[in-house]
Formats: sequence, structure tokens, C-alpha cells
Amino acid sequence: MNDHHIQATAPQSIESEQAVLGALLRSNDAIDRIGDLQDKHFYREDHKAIFGEVKKLISKGQPADVMTVWAALEGRGGPITDGLAPYLNRIAQSVPSAANVAQYAKTVVDRSALRGALWVADQITDLAYHPKGRSVDQVLDQMQTMVSTLAERRVRNEPRMISAVLLDFIEGVSQRAEGLESAMSTGIPAMDQMMNGGLRPGQLIIVAGRPSMGKTALSADIGLALAEQQSVLMFSLEMGSQEIAGRALSNRGRVALSKVMGRIDANDKLAWDGVTAGCMRLDELRFAIDDTAAITLLELRMKAKAWKRRHGLDVIIVDYIGLMTGGEGDKRSDQIGSYSRGLKALAKDLGVAVIALAQLNRKSEDRPDARPILSDLRDSGEIEQDADVVMFVHRPEMRNPENSDLRGYAEVMIRKQRSGALGDIPMLFDGPTCRFAPWSGAPPSATTTSTRRSKFDG
Repeated sequence: MNDHHIQATAPQSIESEQAVLGALLRSNDAIDRIGDLQDKHFYREDHKAIFGEVKKLISKGQPADVMTVWAALEGRGGPITDGLAPYLNRIAQSVPSAANVAQYAKTVVDRSALRGALWVADQITDLAYHPKGRSVDQVLDQMQTMVSTLAERRVRNEPRMISAVLLDFIEGVSQRAEGLESAMSTGIPAMDQMMNGGLRPGQLIIVAGRPSMGKTALSADIGLALAEQQSVLMFSLEMGSQEIAGRALSNRGRVALSKVMGRIDANDKLAWDGVTAGCMRLDELRFAIDDTAAITLLELRMKAKAWKRRHGLDVIIVDYIGLMTGGEGDKRSDQIGSYSRGLKALAKDLGVAVIALAQLNRKSEDRPDARPILSDLRDSGEIEQDADVVMFVHRPEMRNPENSDLRGYAEVMIRKQRSGALGDIPMLFDGPTCRFAPWSGAPPSATTTSTRRSKFDG
């Protein structure tokens, strides 16, 4: 596509541009009704200059009419001043009133957007012919970003009185009171209560813990609960899709993982009934798995965008952040920080909640109770900085396996939350089926018996 082709076919509306300028010259107050119209939206260079001068004069509190605009532009000189005075007078006289200035301005902006589409198409063609060392994935991502940016129409955001803002806020309070909550339930009532209803779009939730504490099990359990109403995409960098599917079947079918992943006796009717029930439950869920190993942030972002476009997307799970590759910087801490920043940006860009798993260093094991703290996050303090919520999974029985009172007891410890409370959620972890359930009664530290555990409902 050459310049001559663009010049000959570029979408434009000279009449609308003239109408906007004429309306503003006749009534400076019309400036409040032109929306997001800017100098760059005009096709003709002289119109850009006239509009810019009109805005400048009005912003200074000075009148912008035929004479003042002509005098200001005449003082600068240049080719546009030739015949400028009669032209300004003509366009001012051609508009009977400024009543329709909003529609004129919208037309100018719309035609500018169409010219932008032609420009993007030209840039995409150039990228395809001249990648300049970029990988195919990088080229495709840049193309997609260009198109997405073009498609985003900026909404004019005017200041609002707090009384008007409060009306919207009270409406939200009323909806929450009626159960019409915008938050996405985790399936764990105590967690939903502590997180003001559950997960929300744009959030980055970090689930961290030492190995074998149940990070993956908890995140998958939450993901499966969310998938009953929302679309969930899990990036499993550590486990293959078959293992994730087996865990999900064990979780929803209430069948021991050892049986699901091993061999079920042909006469074990209870297990086979569980497999059948689990398959039926999973068939109803919008839960997808991508088990690409060592995925880069760029690949993850492209796959998430494509999945959202084709199937919708509400929640992303990344298991786990330490296995991602291609981060910025030479130091591991810098790379991990780039992943957390990228995932937070992805959550905001796509309007999804991102649950990212993270490892903890060994410092917690040096403490008598081995309970983790925020500084134990491995490789990067930026994870804590970028996250909206940080929760730890801690199972005391891993430290003291001989104590039967601790068997199955787990704590989900919320240690950072931008808009909510901090605290501990006592849970019962059923290892054979990879499930979490509420703990019933006092936690083991306050009781001497091991019978106060919740029973998993069927």
C-alpha cells in the first residue's frame, strides 16, 4: 500500500471538519460538547492548525472568533495563512448554530479511526515483510497489540460529584446484599468472606508455600469451583495435562488419586461409580489446561488473549511462576519480578483474575513453628509488591507427622490483601482426593483430640 493509495482513498469528511470549526467560531461554549476530538483527528493540516488555535485561545479564557484565530495564525506565518481570513469567515457563516457540534465531532473522530485502521494494516504488512530479528510470536503479538489498541475507543471521563459516585456505590452495596455479587466465588465460604466475596477481575493472587504443602491442589480446587460459572484457563508448567485431569477427576469423583492414576479393580463398583460421577461433573465445567513447559510470558499472554477471544476467559491459573522463562534481566530475581509485573498487567488488560503459584525459600523451616511470612517469597520481593492478594498454604503435619491431631489440618494464611482483611483460614486437606474443605471445631493447637475435623460431603 503506497502513500498515493492512502491519500486517494483515506476516509474523511471535510464538511464535518468545517462544521465543527464553524460551530466553535460561532460559539466557544460548544467546546464542552466535542467529546474526545483532538487536533490529530482532522484530515486537513489547516484544520488541525485552526482547531489547535481555537482550543488554545478558549483555554486561556480569550475569545476564539474569526479575527482572533486569524491574527494568531497569521503571526506564525506559513502556507496555511494564504487566504485564511476569508476561509475562516466562510466556514463560520456556513453553520447556522452549534446545536449539532457533537455529531459533527463524532464523525471527524470516526473517520480518523478508519484512517488509523488503514495505517495499522500497512504497518502489519511491513512487519510481516521485515520482522527485523523478531520471532514469529513477537511479530504476531505486536500485530495483535496494534489491532487491540486501535479497537479500544477511549471513553471520556468527566469529574463527578461525590454524591453521584455514591449512588453507584450504594447500588453495589444493594446488589451484594441481594446476592448479586460481581466477585467470583472460590468455593470456600471463609475465603470468600475474607476476600469480600471472592476473586475480582484485574487481581493478581499469589498462592505460595513450601513443596508438598498443597498449593496446586488448593488452586485447582478453587479453579474447578470457579469453572462452574466462569471460564478458567490453567497453565501447568510442572505437571502434564494427564496428571491435572487425573487430579480433577479424583477431586470431583471422590476417588483416591492412587486409584485414578493407577489401576482400578474391575469389581470396585464404588470407585467406578465415582469415576462416572466425576466425568459427568467435569464435563459441565469450563476448565481448560495448557501444559506447555517453560512457557514465556509472551507465549502465555498470546494464548490467553486467543482463548478469551474464542471461548471467553475469567480466571487464569499459573502453576508456577518460578518455571516461566524468558524474563527480563540477568538476575533470577529480576526475571521473576518481570513475570509478576507481566501477570498483573495481563490481569488488568484482559479483565481477568490471575492466580499464580510461587515457591517459598527455606527460611520458614528455621522457625520453631515453620509458619511462612511475606519475606519468605522466593527469588523476588516484587511478587509481594505486584500482588493484590498473597496467601500461604501451610500444613503443620508436614513438620510433625507423628502428631495424629495434625493429620489433615491445613491453614490458608492471607498475609497481604489490598482491599480486605488479613487472617488465617483453618482447612481440612484430604490428600487422597486432592480436596480442601472447611475445618470443623477448634484448630489442633487448641484441642487435644483429632476428631474435630470436617467431613467431606458427597
